Amino acid sequence: MKDHDGTSQQKKPTKLKNIADKTEAFDTLHVKNAEKTLCTKQTCLGSIMQLPLHGTEPRTKDEVLVHAKDFLEQYFTSIRRLNSDAHRARWESVQKEVISTGTYQLTETELVYGAKLAWRNAVFDCRYVTTTSGMFEALCNHIKYATNKGNIRSAITVFPQRTDGKHDYRVWNQQLINYAGYKNPDGTIIGDPAAVEFTELCMKLGWKGKRTKFDILPLLLSANGHDPDYFDIPSDLVLEVPLSHPTYDWFEKLSLKWFAVPAVSGMVFDCGGLVFTGAPFNGWYMSTEIGCRNLCDAHRYNMLETIATNMGLDTRTATSLWKDKAMVEANVAVLHSFQIKNVTIVDHHTASESFMKHLDNEMRLRNGCPSDWLWIVPPISGSATPVFHQEMALYHLKPAYDNQDPAWKIHVWKKGRDKKATSKKPRRKFHFKQIARAVKFTSKLFGRALSRRIKATVLFATETGTSQMYAEKLSELLGHAFHSQVLSMEEYDISNIEHEALLLVVTSTFGNGDPPENGQVFAQNLYAMKMNDAYTMNSEDKVNLATSKSFIKANSQTEVSGSKKLDRLDSLRGSTTDSQTEDTFGPLSNVRFAVFALGSSAYPNFCAFGHYVDNLLGELGGERLARVAQGDEMCGQEQTFRKWAADTFTVACETFCLDDDDTLAEVALSLGSEALSAATVRFMEADPQPIIKALSKCHNKNVTMCNMLRRTNLSGDESGGTTLLLELDDIVGMDISYKPGDHLGVFACNRTELVDRILRRVQSTFDVDTPIELQLQKQAHTPNGIVKTWMPHDRYLPNSLRMLLTRFLDITMPPTPNLLRYFASIATNAKEREQLELLTSVNM
Repeated sequence: MKDHDGTSQQKKPTKLKNIADKTEAFDTLHVKNAEKTLCTKQTCLGSIMQLPLHGTEPRTKDEVLVHAKDFLEQYFTSIRRLNSDAHRARWESVQKEVISTGTYQLTETELVYGAKLAWRNAVFDCRYVTTTSGMFEALCNHIKYATNKGNIRSAITVFPQRTDGKHDYRVWNQQLINYAGYKNPDGTIIGDPAAVEFTELCMKLGWKGKRTKFDILPLLLSANGHDPDYFDIPSDLVLEVPLSHPTYDWFEKLSLKWFAVPAVSGMVFDCGGLVFTGAPFNGWYMSTEIGCRNLCDAHRYNMLETIATNMGLDTRTATSLWKDKAMVEANVAVLHSFQIKNVTIVDHHTASESFMKHLDNEMRLRNGCPSDWLWIVPPISGSATPVFHQEMALYHLKPAYDNQDPAWKIHVWKKGRDKKATSKKPRRKFHFKQIARAVKFTSKLFGRALSRRIKATVLFATETGTSQMYAEKLSELLGHAFHSQVLSMEEYDISNIEHEALLLVVTSTFGNGDPPENGQVFAQNLYAMKMNDAYTMNSEDKVNLATSKSFIKANSQTEVSGSKKLDRLDSLRGSTTDSQTEDTFGPLSNVRFAVFALGSSAYPNFCAFGHYVDNLLGELGGERLARVAQGDEMCGQEQTFRKWAADTFTVACETFCLDDDDTLAEVALSLGSEALSAATVRFMEADPQPIIKALSKCHNKNVTMCNMLRRTNLSGDESGGTTLLLELDDIVGMDISYKPGDHLGVFACNRTELVDRILRRVQSTFDVDTPIELQLQKQAHTPNGIVKTWMPHDRYLPNSLRMLLTRFLDITMPPTPNLLRYFASIATNAKEREQLELLTSVNM
């Protein structure tokens, strides 16, 4: 690595000392730095605020490959797969793509990883957007998501990457939300002086402000290198906080206010050799950003002397420290105002302590933490904060957010359009309602492209197939608003879990509170994450399952109320603790989740594995959308699921700002469209399948046939229950893998007289001993409308109706509400129909 004067720098650890507590740490992460800094051996330029700007020229293929190789190594290291077959295959694919096209596409998980590595936030992948209208819709969704009724959430929206440097996507605003600045003829300024140049540009393009001190600027957006369009942000999307003071009543009369979401939109996101020129992101405010910088800086709103005068301070002499006193009270007003409005904010002391904890974690985990002391030390209370006394090393790693020239200074205007002169035909002004109508129309053609881009993953673990059935129903439900996929836990790649936006789990509990067989590896991985171990990617890394099962049983008893979750507003009530920091910044801190647990209350450890998953996802930092629901097969399981699914869907839509009335109406129709009818079920003649194969398919088990030698009732005749001893013939020679104490499932037959009673009441056009295939009519929502198709039942293979009733259906169990609804629909006796309808409306 070379610096600006061309001399080689020695790659050795840098000692960083904390002056206050005398501790020392050694930064070795900086040796990986491949980026130049402003400083040389002769000159320290660390106080230069404007770091080197990101150029406008596209990178060469060689440069892209260098950055891509480094990024992929970071990514695959993070998921414990460095130099694996998957890593090598991905690198070869990237090389071929770059050599062929000069660029490549990041996968969704790579993009999410890179964005979170550069800045911790939720990611909205909008690389499919091609127009300014689409950009505006995405940014409105970003603002709404981030605002979250005052409980601010960090997020980033990523638009298409740079190709040749002539077709960039840019947000011209330096912040998504900002106040305008108007320069009067006498040189005075109304509003924010820092925004005067951009405000004049907007006015030249046709925008007209109200010329007040707090006019929200429009969004100025350009897509694919074209000239920009401006869009007024809907007023109901911008949350503003009027400022008042807890002791000075006159402060409210100053009529000051500030917006709640600070969203930087003028920087470039550099990730894996790719450059995303439009990638706005937001966090939440530290009080000094508003109280000190925005309101009190002389080149901003310059309210310091006004506040001091109202306080009765002597502003004629600096020795009265009037500036210090006024600035403190300005910050008190900001904190007080945000707190009473329940809007997220953090004071500078708490933020300093949080950074010190972050620094400690980074030094421990990465052996370094690039930090800019000038930016991190707050503008007031310098030496009263711990960061003031901490030496820091500033260096630049990738992925990163870098500065770039303002779009209006480098944009090449189309012929006949000049940024310095008012256009004869101003660019069209777009209102939100117009955009919303356009998007609503195009969504019918393209399947609600914007909302469907938010991925929802449904995981299930099952022994009998019931959880899978509910998971598929849930995925179909989510498909009305999300890009939904359903996977079994054994199919799921655990390395993706940190990058999920919405994770829903449907799982049963097996045996004595254990996970189903296809959920065991997932359980091990969650346990490993909890214990800060490596993921179980190979046999050498496996966590002892017995330990994991014991942990499941203990952890499943923990109530939700027992897990501590840091409210952002807690920052106003004192300093953060270690436990709060861990809860807030866990590995799953950007994951929203909910769990539906299935089980039978007839068994101990009811729904234990579902509670285990729910508790661990919460303890790992995930945000719980709904309390874990328990579906009891002994009492109204389907009704519980339907209510939980509807409630969870509604909360998920609100969380991701997809609360569209049409979508919710579709979901209500979907939940109510599952009733059986003669039109949605049919039987078709088919070739019979072997009983062993059919049972294996039905129960998702490897079923083996054997002979029973004898059966003994161990309970005795006077016992209320029945415990049977079954002696099987030659089970040792059947190549069955088992251990003493394992559970053995026996698929018994229903009694012949019960089957015959049902068959006598069945009105069929075919012989009950003829092999048939059960088919269900499925509805699929497509851009062309609803398409209906007949699909074979996914559990029951072709067999005779008599065989299905004898060996596959538990005809002694109470019928499901769905079946009761069908019975009610075909009942000819009015009284019996009324009784059946009553049964479908209550939990049995």
